[in-house]
Amino acid sequence: MKKLKYSPDYTEKMRELKKYLDFQFNGEVRKKIIKEIGSRVRSLREYEQIGISVRDMYGVDTDCLCIFVAKNYVFYRIEQDCIYIVNIYNEREDFMMDLFGVKTTSQGTEDYWNE
Repeated sequence: MKKLKYSPDYTEKMRELKKYLDFQFNGEVRKKIIKEIGSRVRSLREYEQIGISVRDMYGVDTDCLCIFVAKNYVFYRIEQDCIYIVNIYNEREDFMMDLFGVKTTSQGTEDYWNE
């Protein structure tokens, strides 16, 4: 069974998520969601291929895979000696632009929102 290795970006985003959940909801909600994410990520050690290939789904040249858990996308790579957790993004975030530099919004949308 491979070890899990977490990127600094993932670790920081999880800290931010915990703070957000505590602020918006309460400790019980935070515990439930963080437990669900942690359990699903740990399951990758046994079922590393369970994620969806980003290459197949989005046509991006990458070896990343993705799982969806608790309204969040967790991106990871299978390496020879570990499973590297790249990052986590809420479903409302533009992960395609952040991770891969792929623009997913139209010019009309950007103009409308003044982005």
